[in-house]
Amino acid sequence: METHDSTKPLHPFPHVNENDHYKIKPIKPTGMTQREMDAAVIRQFKQLVDNGDITIDPGTVLGSYTPEQINGMTLSEMIATNPDGFRMVMKHTSGGSAAGTQLTSSESMGFGMVMLSILAGQDDALGFSVKAYFDGMFRSLVYWHSGIPVNGQESHLMAWQLIQPGGAGTPYLRPLLIYDPTLTEEDNSATDGDLDMAYALLLADKQWGSGGKYDYRKYALAMINDIWEMYIDSDSGKHKELGVEPNYHIKTGDFANSDPHWVPIYGRLWDITRPSDFMLSHFKVFKAVDPAHEWQKVIDATYECIRQICSLQPKSTGLLPDFAMFDRKTKTWKPLPGTLEHHWENPWDGEYHQNACRTPLRLAMDYMLSGKTPIDEVCLVPLNQHLKATSGGDYTRITGYELDGTPRGENTPYYSNPPLVLAAALGDQKWLDNGWEYAKDLKWYNDRYGSYLNVLALIMASGNYWSPVSLLDF
Repeated sequence: METHDSTKPLHPFPHVNENDHYKIKPIKPTGMTQREMDAAVIRQFKQLVDNGDITIDPGTVLGSYTPEQINGMTLSEMIATNPDGFRMVMKHTSGGSAAGTQLTSSESMGFGMVMLSILAGQDDALGFSVKAYFDGMFRSLVYWHSGIPVNGQESHLMAWQLIQPGGAGTPYLRPLLIYDPTLTEEDNSATDGDLDMAYALLLADKQWGSGGKYDYRKYALAMINDIWEMYIDSDSGKHKELGVEPNYHIKTGDFANSDPHWVPIYGRLWDITRPSDFMLSHFKVFKAVDPAHEWQKVIDATYECIRQICSLQPKSTGLLPDFAMFDRKTKTWKPLPGTLEHHWENPWDGEYHQNACRTPLRLAMDYMLSGKTPIDEVCLVPLNQHLKATSGGDYTRITGYELDGTPRGENTPYYSNPPLVLAAALGDQKWLDNGWEYAKDLKWYNDRYGSYLNVLALIMASGNYWSPVSLLDF
Protein backbone atom coordinates (compact mmCIF):
# COMPACT_ATOMS: atom_id res chain seq x y z
CA MET A 1 0.00 0.00 0.00
CA GLU A 2 1.22 3.48 -0.84
CA THR A 3 1.17 5.46 2.41
CA HIS A 4 1.48 9.01 1.10
CA ASP A 5 -1.72 11.04 0.91
CA SER A 6 -1.55 13.97 -1.43
CA THR A 7 -3.57 15.73 -4.05
CA LYS A 8 -0.33 15.85 -5.99
CA PRO A 9 0.03 12.55 -7.88
CA LEU A 10 3.25 10.57 -7.88
CA HIS A 11 2.77 9.56 -11.54
CA PRO A 12 1.40 12.65 -13.29
CA PHE A 13 0.37 12.65 -16.92
CA PRO A 14 2.16 12.47 -19.35
CA HIS A 15 3.75 9.24 -18.25
CA VAL A 16 7.23 9.54 -19.68
CA ASN A 17 8.75 7.17 -17.15
CA GLU A 18 5.79 4.81 -17.21
CA ASN A 19 6.78 3.88 -20.76
CA ASP A 20 9.15 1.51 -19.02
CA HIS A 21 6.09 -0.56 -18.15
CA TYR A 22 5.71 -1.49 -21.83
CA LYS A 23 7.55 -4.64 -22.83
CA ILE A 24 6.68 -3.86 -26.45
CA LYS A 25 6.53 -0.11 -26.95
CA PRO A 26 3.97 1.36 -29.37
CA ILE A 27 5.35 2.96 -32.51
CA LYS A 28 4.74 6.67 -33.03
CA PRO A 29 2.76 8.20 -35.87
CA THR A 30 4.84 9.72 -38.63
CA GLY A 31 5.54 13.40 -38.09
CA MET A 32 4.00 13.62 -34.60
CA THR A 33 6.01 14.35 -31.47
CA GLN A 34 5.27 12.88 -28.06
CA ARG A 35 4.14 16.31 -26.92
CA GLU A 36 1.59 16.43 -29.75
CA MET A 37 0.29 12.96 -28.91
CA ASP A 38 -0.07 13.92 -25.24
CA ALA A 39 -1.94 17.07 -26.23
CA ALA A 40 -4.35 15.02 -28.35
CA VAL A 41 -5.19 12.86 -25.34
CA ILE A 42 -5.94 15.91 -23.17
CA ARG A 43 -7.91 17.57 -25.96
CA GLN A 44 -10.13 14.56 -26.54
CA PHE A 45 -10.76 14.01 -22.83
CA LYS A 46 -11.52 17.69 -22.21
CA GLN A 47 -14.06 17.49 -24.99
CA LEU A 48 -15.94 14.89 -22.94
CA VAL A 49 -15.75 17.09 -19.84
CA ASP A 50 -16.96 20.17 -21.72
CA ASN A 51 -19.85 18.14 -23.06
CA GLY A 52 -20.96 17.30 -19.52
CA ASP A 53 -20.17 13.60 -19.71
CA ILE A 54 -18.85 13.67 -16.14
CA THR A 55 -21.55 14.91 -13.82
CA ILE A 56 -22.99 14.59 -10.33
CA ASP A 57 -25.30 11.79 -9.34
CA PRO A 58 -28.56 13.73 -8.73
CA GLY A 59 -29.40 11.28 -5.96
CA THR A 60 -26.61 12.81 -3.90
CA VAL A 61 -28.62 16.03 -3.46
CA LEU A 62 -25.35 17.47 -2.20
CA GLY A 63 -26.28 17.44 1.44
CA SER A 64 -28.91 20.13 2.08
CA TYR A 65 -28.75 21.79 -1.35
CA THR A 66 -32.00 22.30 -3.22
CA PRO A 67 -32.34 21.49 -6.94
CA GLU A 68 -32.43 25.23 -7.64
CA GLN A 69 -29.14 25.75 -5.84
CA ILE A 70 -27.59 22.84 -7.69
CA ASN A 71 -28.67 24.23 -11.04
CA GLY A 72 -27.04 27.56 -10.19
CA MET A 73 -23.67 26.10 -9.22
CA THR A 74 -20.78 24.85 -11.27
CA LEU A 75 -19.23 21.49 -10.47
CA SER A 76 -16.13 23.26 -9.17
CA GLU A 77 -18.26 25.36 -6.80
CA MET A 78 -20.04 22.25 -5.53
CA ILE A 79 -16.77 20.48 -4.87
CA ALA A 80 -15.25 23.50 -3.14
CA THR A 81 -18.33 23.98 -0.94
CA ASN A 82 -18.89 20.36 0.01
CA PRO A 83 -15.92 18.23 -1.12
CA ASP A 84 -17.13 14.98 0.44
CA GLY A 85 -20.85 15.47 -0.08
CA PHE A 86 -21.31 14.43 -3.67
CA ARG A 87 -21.10 11.42 -5.92
CA MET A 88 -20.03 11.67 -9.54
CA VAL A 89 -20.72 9.52 -12.56
CA MET A 90 -19.53 9.06 -16.11
CA LYS A 91 -22.62 9.26 -18.26
CA HIS A 92 -23.52 6.31 -20.46
CA THR A 93 -25.01 6.36 -23.93
CA SER A 94 -28.52 7.73 -23.68
CA GLY A 95 -31.31 5.20 -23.43
CA GLY A 96 -29.65 1.95 -22.52
CA SER A 97 -31.42 -1.37 -22.33
CA ALA A 98 -33.65 -0.52 -19.38
CA ALA A 99 -36.77 1.62 -19.39
CA GLY A 100 -36.33 5.17 -18.17
CA THR A 101 -33.63 7.80 -18.34
CA GLN A 102 -30.20 6.26 -18.00
CA LEU A 103 -27.57 8.14 -16.04
CA THR A 104 -24.64 5.76 -16.03
CA SER A 105 -23.49 2.16 -16.23
CA SER A 106 -20.68 0.34 -14.48
CA GLU A 107 -18.99 0.01 -17.88
CA SER A 108 -18.80 3.80 -18.30
CA MET A 109 -17.74 4.20 -14.67
CA GLY A 110 -14.85 1.84 -15.31
CA PHE A 111 -13.79 3.79 -18.39
CA GLY A 112 -14.00 7.05 -16.44
CA MET A 113 -12.05 5.92 -13.39
CA VAL A 114 -9.25 4.45 -15.50
CA MET A 115 -8.99 7.65 -17.55
CA LEU A 116 -8.98 9.89 -14.47
CA SER A 117 -6.36 7.85 -12.62
CA ILE A 118 -4.07 8.10 -15.66
CA LEU A 119 -4.74 11.81 -16.35
CA ALA A 120 -3.88 12.84 -12.79
CA GLY A 121 -1.76 16.00 -12.70
CA GLN A 122 -3.68 17.75 -15.47
CA ASP A 123 -5.96 19.79 -13.20
CA ASP A 124 -5.05 23.12 -14.84
CA ALA A 125 -5.49 21.85 -18.39
CA LEU A 126 -8.80 20.16 -17.61
CA GLY A 127 -10.19 22.84 -15.32
CA PHE A 128 -10.97 20.66 -12.30
CA SER A 129 -9.38 18.56 -9.58
CA VAL A 130 -8.83 15.12 -11.11
CA LYS A 131 -8.57 13.52 -7.67
CA ALA A 132 -11.84 15.13 -6.53
CA TYR A 133 -13.63 13.78 -9.59
CA PHE A 134 -12.09 10.34 -9.08
CA ASP A 135 -13.16 10.29 -5.43
CA GLY A 136 -16.67 11.33 -6.45
CA MET A 137 -16.85 8.35 -8.79
CA PHE A 138 -15.43 6.09 -6.10
CA ARG A 139 -18.27 7.12 -3.80
CA SER A 140 -20.76 6.18 -6.53
CA LEU A 141 -19.13 2.77 -6.89
CA VAL A 142 -19.43 2.14 -3.16
CA TYR A 143 -22.97 3.49 -2.86
CA TRP A 144 -24.53 1.89 -5.94
CA HIS A 145 -23.33 -1.63 -5.24
CA SER A 146 -24.97 -4.77 -6.57
CA GLY A 147 -27.76 -6.19 -4.47
CA ILE A 148 -26.56 -9.79 -4.81
CA PRO A 149 -24.55 -10.78 -1.71
CA VAL A 150 -21.13 -12.37 -1.98
CA ASN A 151 -20.95 -15.33 0.39
CA GLY A 152 -23.57 -13.69 2.56
CA GLN A 153 -21.78 -10.34 2.67
CA GLU A 154 -22.58 -7.03 0.97
CA SER A 155 -21.08 -6.91 -2.50
CA HIS A 156 -18.22 -4.60 -3.50
CA LEU A 157 -19.28 -4.88 -7.15
CA MET A 158 -21.20 -2.03 -8.74
CA ALA A 159 -24.77 -2.29 -10.01
CA TRP A 160 -24.64 -2.45 -13.78
CA GLN A 161 -26.80 0.60 -14.49
CA LEU A 162 -28.43 3.60 -12.85
CA ILE A 163 -31.72 4.77 -14.35
CA GLN A 164 -34.48 7.24 -13.61
CA PRO A 165 -37.65 5.32 -14.58
CA GLY A 166 -40.03 8.13 -13.64
CA GLY A 167 -38.25 10.80 -15.62
CA ALA A 168 -36.69 14.04 -14.44
CA GLY A 169 -37.07 14.79 -10.73
CA THR A 170 -37.75 11.19 -9.69
CA PRO A 171 -35.43 8.85 -7.77
CA TYR A 172 -32.79 6.78 -9.53
CA LEU A 173 -32.97 2.99 -9.37
CA ARG A 174 -30.64 0.09 -10.13
CA PRO A 175 -32.45 -2.28 -12.51
CA LEU A 176 -31.73 -5.96 -13.04
CA LEU A 177 -29.29 -6.55 -15.87
CA ILE A 178 -30.85 -9.93 -16.53
CA TYR A 179 -34.41 -10.48 -15.35
CA ASP A 180 -34.27 -13.66 -13.34
CA PRO A 181 -37.37 -14.68 -11.37
CA THR A 182 -35.16 -16.48 -8.87
CA LEU A 183 -33.59 -13.17 -7.85
CA THR A 184 -35.27 -10.79 -5.43
CA GLU A 185 -32.60 -8.08 -5.42
CA GLU A 186 -33.35 -4.85 -7.21
CA ASP A 187 -30.08 -4.93 -9.11
CA ASN A 188 -27.16 -7.01 -10.28
CA SER A 189 -23.82 -6.43 -11.93
CA ALA A 190 -21.88 -6.73 -15.19
CA THR A 191 -18.27 -7.85 -15.34
CA ASP A 192 -16.48 -5.32 -17.54
CA GLY A 193 -16.93 -2.19 -15.44
CA ASP A 194 -15.84 -3.87 -12.22
CA LEU A 195 -12.64 -5.17 -13.81
CA ASP A 196 -11.74 -1.63 -14.89
CA MET A 197 -12.75 -0.04 -11.58
CA ALA A 198 -10.66 -2.47 -9.52
CA TYR A 199 -7.71 -1.77 -11.82
CA ALA A 200 -8.29 2.00 -11.52
CA LEU A 201 -8.28 1.79 -7.72
CA LEU A 202 -4.89 0.07 -7.84
CA LEU A 203 -3.66 2.92 -10.05
CA ALA A 204 -5.13 5.43 -7.57
CA ASP A 205 -3.22 3.76 -4.75
CA LYS A 206 -0.01 4.38 -6.69
CA GLN A 207 -1.03 7.94 -7.60
CA TRP A 208 -2.36 9.37 -4.35
CA GLY A 209 -1.79 6.68 -1.75
CA SER A 210 -4.25 4.82 0.45
CA GLY A 211 -3.36 6.39 3.77
CA GLY A 212 -5.87 9.21 3.62
CA LYS A 213 -9.66 9.35 3.58
CA TYR A 214 -9.98 6.42 1.20
CA ASP A 215 -8.05 3.18 1.23
CA TYR A 216 -8.12 2.59 -2.51
CA ARG A 217 -6.03 -0.55 -2.36
CA LYS A 218 -8.15 -2.17 0.35
CA TYR A 219 -11.31 -1.63 -1.67
CA ALA A 220 -9.59 -2.82 -4.85
CA LEU A 221 -8.60 -6.06 -3.14
CA ALA A 222 -12.14 -6.50 -1.81
CA MET A 223 -13.45 -6.01 -5.37
CA ILE A 224 -10.94 -8.49 -6.77
CA ASN A 225 -12.05 -11.06 -4.20
CA ASP A 226 -15.69 -10.53 -5.18
CA ILE A 227 -14.75 -10.63 -8.88
CA TRP A 228 -13.24 -14.05 -8.25
CA GLU A 229 -16.24 -15.28 -6.28
CA MET A 230 -18.92 -13.98 -8.67
CA TYR A 231 -17.34 -13.67 -12.11
CA ILE A 232 -14.85 -16.53 -12.35
CA ASP A 233 -16.00 -20.04 -13.25
CA SER A 234 -14.19 -21.46 -10.23
CA ASP A 235 -14.83 -24.30 -7.81
CA SER A 236 -16.86 -22.21 -5.37
CA GLY A 237 -20.59 -21.60 -4.93
CA LYS A 238 -22.99 -23.75 -6.95
CA HIS A 239 -20.16 -25.42 -8.84
CA LYS A 240 -19.01 -26.99 -5.61
CA GLU A 241 -22.57 -27.70 -4.51
CA LEU A 242 -23.45 -29.46 -7.80
CA GLY A 243 -20.06 -31.09 -8.36
CA VAL A 244 -19.40 -29.20 -11.61
CA GLU A 245 -15.81 -29.11 -12.82
CA PRO A 246 -14.69 -25.47 -13.12
CA ASN A 247 -13.27 -24.06 -16.36
CA TYR A 248 -11.94 -20.77 -14.91
CA HIS A 249 -13.34 -18.57 -17.68
CA ILE A 250 -14.82 -15.17 -16.93
CA LYS A 251 -18.60 -14.89 -16.74
CA THR A 252 -20.78 -11.94 -17.73
CA GLY A 253 -22.12 -10.84 -14.33
CA ASP A 254 -22.95 -11.84 -10.77
CA PHE A 255 -26.42 -12.99 -11.92
CA ALA A 256 -24.66 -15.99 -13.53
CA ASN A 257 -24.21 -17.44 -10.06
CA SER A 258 -27.95 -17.71 -9.43
CA ASP A 259 -29.94 -20.52 -11.06
CA PRO A 260 -27.52 -22.39 -13.39
CA HIS A 261 -30.41 -23.75 -15.49
CA TRP A 262 -32.22 -20.46 -15.98
CA VAL A 263 -31.67 -20.02 -19.76
CA PRO A 264 -32.99 -23.13 -21.52
CA ILE A 265 -32.04 -21.97 -25.04
CA TYR A 266 -28.37 -21.45 -24.21
CA GLY A 267 -27.91 -23.66 -21.19
CA ARG A 268 -26.40 -22.37 -18.00
CA LEU A 269 -25.71 -18.72 -17.47
CA TRP A 270 -22.25 -19.55 -16.19
CA ASP A 271 -21.32 -21.13 -19.54
CA ILE A 272 -21.48 -17.78 -21.36
CA THR A 273 -18.57 -15.36 -21.68
CA ARG A 274 -18.07 -11.98 -23.35
CA PRO A 275 -14.70 -11.58 -25.13
CA SER A 276 -14.74 -7.81 -24.60
CA ASP A 277 -14.15 -8.70 -20.91
CA PHE A 278 -10.88 -10.46 -21.80
CA MET A 279 -8.72 -7.89 -19.98
CA LEU A 280 -5.71 -10.13 -19.70
CA SER A 281 -3.33 -7.45 -18.43
CA HIS A 282 -5.82 -6.76 -15.62
CA PHE A 283 -5.88 -10.48 -14.76
CA LYS A 284 -2.08 -10.50 -14.61
CA VAL A 285 -2.10 -7.54 -12.23
CA PHE A 286 -4.76 -9.26 -10.10
CA LYS A 287 -2.53 -12.33 -9.96
CA ALA A 288 0.30 -10.19 -8.58
CA VAL A 289 -1.78 -8.48 -5.86
CA ASP A 290 -4.11 -11.39 -4.99
CA PRO A 291 -2.06 -14.56 -4.45
CA ALA A 292 -4.98 -16.21 -2.63
CA HIS A 293 -6.69 -17.03 -5.94
CA GLU A 294 -5.55 -18.96 -9.01
CA TRP A 295 -5.51 -16.14 -11.58
CA GLN A 296 -3.09 -18.02 -13.82
CA LYS A 297 -5.89 -20.50 -14.52
CA VAL A 298 -8.11 -17.60 -15.62
CA ILE A 299 -5.35 -16.29 -17.89
CA ASP A 300 -4.82 -19.72 -19.44
CA ALA A 301 -8.55 -20.33 -19.89
CA THR A 302 -8.96 -16.94 -21.58
CA TYR A 303 -6.17 -17.57 -24.07
CA GLU A 304 -7.62 -21.02 -24.77
CA CYS A 305 -11.07 -19.60 -25.48
CA ILE A 306 -9.58 -17.13 -27.97
CA ARG A 307 -7.50 -19.84 -29.62
CA GLN A 308 -10.46 -22.19 -30.04
CA ILE A 309 -12.81 -19.58 -31.49
CA CYS A 310 -10.22 -18.28 -33.94
CA SER A 311 -9.39 -21.85 -34.98
CA LEU A 312 -13.04 -22.41 -35.96
CA GLN A 313 -12.95 -19.66 -38.58
CA PRO A 314 -12.97 -20.90 -42.21
CA LYS A 315 -10.43 -18.21 -42.99
CA SER A 316 -8.20 -16.55 -40.45
CA THR A 317 -9.70 -13.20 -39.42
CA GLY A 318 -8.90 -13.01 -35.72
CA LEU A 319 -12.44 -11.74 -35.11
CA LEU A 320 -14.07 -12.64 -31.81
CA PRO A 321 -17.83 -12.67 -31.14
CA ASP A 322 -19.79 -10.48 -28.78
CA PHE A 323 -20.57 -13.61 -26.74
CA ALA A 324 -19.35 -17.21 -26.66
CA MET A 325 -20.66 -20.39 -25.02
CA PHE A 326 -18.76 -23.24 -23.37
CA ASP A 327 -19.74 -26.88 -23.85
CA ARG A 328 -18.70 -28.68 -20.67
CA LYS A 329 -19.06 -32.13 -22.21
CA THR A 330 -16.63 -31.50 -25.06
CA LYS A 331 -14.72 -28.70 -23.29
CA THR A 332 -15.01 -26.52 -26.37
CA TRP A 333 -16.02 -22.94 -27.11
CA LYS A 334 -18.21 -21.68 -29.91
CA PRO A 335 -19.86 -18.34 -30.73
CA LEU A 336 -23.20 -17.84 -29.02
CA PRO A 337 -25.99 -18.28 -31.59
CA GLY A 338 -28.22 -15.28 -32.14
CA THR A 339 -31.41 -14.84 -34.16
CA LEU A 340 -34.20 -12.29 -34.24
CA GLU A 341 -36.35 -14.63 -32.14
CA HIS A 342 -33.75 -15.89 -29.70
CA HIS A 343 -30.72 -13.95 -28.59
CA TRP A 344 -28.81 -13.05 -25.48
CA GLU A 345 -28.35 -9.34 -26.18
CA ASN A 346 -28.73 -8.83 -29.94
CA PRO A 347 -29.38 -11.02 -33.00
CA TRP A 348 -25.65 -10.75 -33.77
CA ASP A 349 -24.48 -12.19 -30.43
CA GLY A 350 -22.18 -14.61 -32.24
CA GLU A 351 -20.56 -11.96 -34.44
CA TYR A 352 -18.01 -9.15 -34.05
CA HIS A 353 -20.14 -6.16 -33.10
CA GLN A 354 -20.70 -3.56 -30.39
CA ASN A 355 -19.13 -5.58 -27.57
CA ALA A 356 -16.35 -7.40 -29.40
CA CYS A 357 -15.19 -4.17 -31.06
CA ARG A 358 -13.27 -3.54 -27.82
CA THR A 359 -11.14 -6.68 -28.22
CA PRO A 360 -8.42 -5.05 -30.39
CA LEU A 361 -7.81 -2.53 -27.61
CA ARG A 362 -7.85 -5.02 -24.73
CA LEU A 363 -5.71 -7.66 -26.41
CA ALA A 364 -3.19 -5.17 -27.81
CA MET A 365 -2.72 -3.71 -24.34
CA ASP A 366 -1.89 -7.13 -22.96
CA TYR A 367 0.60 -7.60 -25.80
CA MET A 368 2.35 -4.27 -25.12
CA LEU A 369 2.51 -4.63 -21.34
CA SER A 370 3.60 -8.26 -21.06
CA GLY A 371 5.07 -9.11 -24.46
CA LYS A 372 4.26 -11.87 -26.92
CA THR A 373 1.24 -13.98 -26.07
CA PRO A 374 -0.11 -17.42 -27.10
CA ILE A 375 -2.74 -15.82 -29.37
CA ASP A 376 -0.57 -13.41 -31.39
CA GLU A 377 -0.53 -15.42 -34.62
CA VAL A 378 -4.01 -16.90 -34.37
CA CYS A 379 -5.74 -13.67 -33.36
CA LEU A 380 -3.82 -10.39 -33.14
CA VAL A 381 -1.96 -10.46 -36.46
CA PRO A 382 -4.89 -11.68 -38.62
CA LEU A 383 -7.29 -9.31 -36.81
CA ASN A 384 -5.10 -6.32 -37.62
CA GLN A 385 -4.75 -7.44 -41.24
CA HIS A 386 -8.47 -8.08 -41.63
CA LEU A 387 -9.60 -4.71 -40.25
CA LYS A 388 -7.07 -2.88 -42.40
CA ALA A 389 -7.85 -4.81 -45.59
CA THR A 390 -11.65 -4.73 -45.39
CA SER A 391 -11.68 -1.00 -44.60
CA GLY A 392 -9.20 -0.13 -47.32
CA GLY A 393 -7.06 1.52 -44.63
CA ASP A 394 -9.90 3.91 -43.75
CA TYR A 395 -10.92 3.81 -40.09
CA THR A 396 -14.34 5.29 -40.87
CA ARG A 397 -15.18 2.15 -42.88
CA ILE A 398 -14.61 -0.36 -40.09
CA THR A 399 -17.88 -2.06 -39.21
CA GLY A 400 -19.33 -5.16 -37.59
CA TYR A 401 -18.46 -8.54 -39.13
CA GLU A 402 -19.48 -12.13 -39.27
CA LEU A 403 -16.59 -14.19 -37.99
CA ASP A 404 -15.66 -15.25 -41.53
CA GLY A 405 -15.00 -11.58 -42.27
CA THR A 406 -18.21 -10.68 -44.09
CA PRO A 407 -19.05 -7.01 -43.28
CA ARG A 408 -22.34 -6.43 -41.50
CA GLY A 409 -23.96 -3.02 -41.58
CA GLU A 410 -22.66 0.51 -41.64
CA ASN A 411 -19.82 2.02 -39.69
CA THR A 412 -20.51 3.23 -36.17
CA PRO A 413 -17.74 5.30 -34.54
CA TYR A 414 -17.11 2.84 -31.70
CA TYR A 415 -15.85 0.31 -34.26
CA SER A 416 -13.20 2.75 -35.46
CA ASN A 417 -11.21 3.60 -32.33
CA PRO A 418 -9.82 0.36 -30.80
CA PRO A 419 -7.86 -0.84 -33.90
CA LEU A 420 -5.52 2.14 -33.47
CA VAL A 421 -3.99 0.41 -30.43
CA LEU A 422 -3.49 -2.81 -32.36
CA ALA A 423 -1.68 -0.96 -35.16
CA ALA A 424 0.57 0.78 -32.61
CA ALA A 425 1.38 -2.51 -30.88
CA LEU A 426 2.17 -4.46 -34.04
CA GLY A 427 4.19 -1.68 -35.68
CA ASP A 428 1.92 -1.20 -38.68
CA GLN A 429 3.07 2.33 -39.57
CA LYS A 430 0.75 3.45 -42.39
CA TRP A 431 -2.30 1.95 -40.68
CA LEU A 432 -1.27 3.66 -37.44
CA ASP A 433 -0.80 7.01 -39.20
CA ASN A 434 -4.31 6.76 -40.65
CA GLY A 435 -5.69 5.97 -37.19
CA TRP A 436 -4.05 8.94 -35.49
CA GLU A 437 -5.24 11.27 -38.25
CA TYR A 438 -8.78 10.00 -37.64
CA ALA A 439 -8.73 10.01 -33.83
CA LYS A 440 -6.65 12.99 -32.69
CA ASP A 441 -9.18 15.70 -33.60
CA LEU A 442 -12.36 13.65 -33.56
CA LYS A 443 -15.34 15.83 -32.75
CA TRP A 444 -17.72 14.65 -30.07
CA TYR A 445 -20.66 12.78 -31.53
CA ASN A 446 -23.84 11.48 -29.94
CA ASP A 447 -22.17 8.26 -28.87
CA ARG A 448 -20.44 8.39 -25.50
CA TYR A 449 -19.31 4.79 -25.85
CA GLY A 450 -17.32 5.61 -28.97
CA SER A 451 -15.95 8.81 -27.43
CA TYR A 452 -14.68 6.98 -24.35
CA LEU A 453 -13.06 4.27 -26.46
CA ASN A 454 -11.35 6.98 -28.51
CA VAL A 455 -9.73 8.52 -25.43
CA LEU A 456 -8.65 5.12 -24.11
CA ALA A 457 -7.20 4.21 -27.51
CA LEU A 458 -5.21 7.46 -27.66
CA ILE A 459 -3.92 6.95 -24.10
CA MET A 460 -2.70 3.48 -24.96
CA ALA A 461 -1.34 4.25 -28.43
CA SER A 462 0.54 7.32 -27.15
CA GLY A 463 2.40 5.24 -24.56
CA ASN A 464 0.63 6.89 -21.64
CA TYR A 465 -1.09 3.81 -20.26
CA TRP A 466 0.61 2.11 -17.35
CA SER A 467 0.23 -0.72 -14.92
CA PRO A 468 0.21 -0.52 -11.10
CA VAL A 469 2.36 -3.65 -11.19
CA SER A 470 5.13 -4.23 -13.70
CA LEU A 471 4.33 -7.10 -16.05
CA LEU A 472 7.74 -7.06 -17.77
CA ASP A 473 8.77 -10.37 -16.20
CA PHE A 474 5.32 -11.95 -16.25
